Amino acid sequence: MTFYEKYPQLRDKNFLAKVLADTVFSTMSLEDQTVSRPKINKIVQKVLREQELKGNQFFVDKHS
Repeated sequence: MTFYEKYPQLRDKNFLAKVLADTVFSTMSLEDQTVSRPKINKIVQKVLREQELKGNQFFVDKHS
């Protein structure tokens, strides 16, 4: 069983972005580092967009 077969929801860009942002925010909070959620969300979206532009598209095209 592949990773995406086991966790197909991670191929949904919105779901993945939320999980990543939540993880970064909670980890930083545990380390007493305060960064606003909107800033973390922007950074996560930027990183995901950069990965897509590099050809590392791992999201399912929902329009097909």
